[in-house]
Amino acid sequence: MIKLLFSLFIAKLISRLCRLLPLGGGTALPGLIALKLDSSFLTKLTQKNQLQSIIITGTNGKTTTSRLLGTILQTNSTPYIHNRAGSNLLRGIASTLINQTNLLGQLTTKKLAIWEVDEAVAPQAIKQLQPQILLFTNLFRDQLDRYGEIDTVLKNWRTGLKSLPQTACLIVNLDDPSLNYLASTWPHQQKIITFGLSKNLSSKTSPSHAADALFCPKCLKPLHFSHIFTSHLGHYRCSNCSFKRSQPQLELKSSSQPSSLPGLHNLYNLLAATAVAQALNINQNIINQAIKAYQPAFGRAESFKLAKLPTNILLVKNPAGFNTTLETLKAKNHLNSKPLLLILNDLIADGTDVSWIWDVDFEYLKSRKSPLITSGLRAHDLSLRLKYAGLKPQLIITQPSIKKALKKLQSLKGSPGYILPTYTAMLKLRQILKQQRLIHSTWED
Repeated sequence: MIKLLFSLFIAKLISRLCRLLPLGGGTALPGLIALKLDSSFLTKLTQKNQLQSIIITGTNGKTTTSRLLGTILQTNSTPYIHNRAGSNLLRGIASTLINQTNLLGQLTTKKLAIWEVDEAVAPQAIKQLQPQILLFTNLFRDQLDRYGEIDTVLKNWRTGLKSLPQTACLIVNLDDPSLNYLASTWPHQQKIITFGLSKNLSSKTSPSHAADALFCPKCLKPLHFSHIFTSHLGHYRCSNCSFKRSQPQLELKSSSQPSSLPGLHNLYNLLAATAVAQALNINQNIINQAIKAYQPAFGRAESFKLAKLPTNILLVKNPAGFNTTLETLKAKNHLNSKPLLLILNDLIADGTDVSWIWDVDFEYLKSRKSPLITSGLRAHDLSLRLKYAGLKPQLIITQPSIKKALKKLQSLKGSPGYILPTYTAMLKLRQILKQQRLIHSTWED
C-alpha cells in the first residue's frame, strides 16, 4: 500500500506540473512514471476501488465508440471515468486514474470505467484491469512496423483472452472473420454478444484489393463473400469447412439512424456502443436519445469554421479506414468537387512505413477537376501516389508545411472542405487550429 500511495503522490505532482507548464495535458507522463515506480499500479487501484472496467479495442473505431458509449452513460446519469483524451496505452489509463482519485487512491462515486485500448497492449490491459466487458471492433492491417500482420495481432488477442474473467461479457463484430474466429475459441460462449450489418445495406460482393482477411482463419482456405460493407467486413462462408458468418444477436437493418455520423464504418460504431449499453442493461430509448445528441470526437468527423466556411477533419490511418472515408465522400458527391487537404506523416504513432498508401484507392480521385493539397512530412510521397492514381499533376498542390497548407486550403473555392490527416498530422493540425482559436485542446475535450 505504501508503494502504491508513494507512486500516486509523485504521479499527481507530475500531473499538476504538466498542466502548469507547457507540457500538454498530462495524459501520459504521470501514468508512465507511476507504472515505473509500481508495475502493479493499475491492478492495485482497480481492485482498491472495485472498479468495473469496459475495454474497447480494435484497429478502427475505438475513439468514436468510446465517446458514443460515454454519451449514453451521461444520458443515463451513470457516473464513469474514461481516458477521453485518447491516450490509449497503459500509461494513459494510469494517468486517467491518477487524475480521478484522491491522495489515498480512492474514487468517490465513479465505479465504472471506459478504457479505449491500443490493440497492441490489449492483452496486458485485459490481464491488469480484469474487465467486466471486452469489445473488439475490427482487425485491419495497420502500422506493420509496430503490430505486424493481422495474424500476429489475432494470436496476441487469443492469448489475452486467457486472462479474461469467466464472468466477463465478450462483444465482437461478427462481420469480421478474424473476430468471429476469436469469439469461437473462447470457452464461455454464453457470455458473448455479437453484432453486424444486414446484407441489404450493401450490394458489393467483391472485397477491395486492400482487404486483409480473405482466407478462413480456421482452415486457411479462401472465403466466399456474398456481401461486402468495407474491406473484408461482410457476409462470408468458407469454401472448405463449416466456418461462416452466422446471424448476430444485434443486427442493423437500415442505415437511417438518428446520428449524423457519416459512413458504414460509423454504423458499426453505433452498433458496438449499443451492444455495450445493452450489456449494461440500459434502456433502448436512452440509447437512441444519446446517439442523437452525440458530438464527434476530435479528428473524427470534427467540424470547425475555416474562413467562415464549414470544414471537417476525418482521421485516416490505414488503407481500410482511408478507403472507407473516400467512399463516404464519394457517396455524398463531395470527393471530386469540394476543397480537399490530405496530410501524411511517418512518425512512430503513424507507422514509419508509408508504403500502405499504395493500397488506398486514390483512383477515386482521378476524375477530379479542381485542385487538392498534399501536406505533412511525406507530402511528396502522397503527391507521387496521386499522380500514379491518374490525378492530373497540375491539380496536385504539394505543401509540406501544415500551417501553409491550411492557409492554401482557405483559398480553394467551395464548401464544405475536408482535411484527411494521419494521427500525428491530426494532432499538429489541431495544435495550429487551437493557436488560431478555431478549436479547443484535445485534453480539455
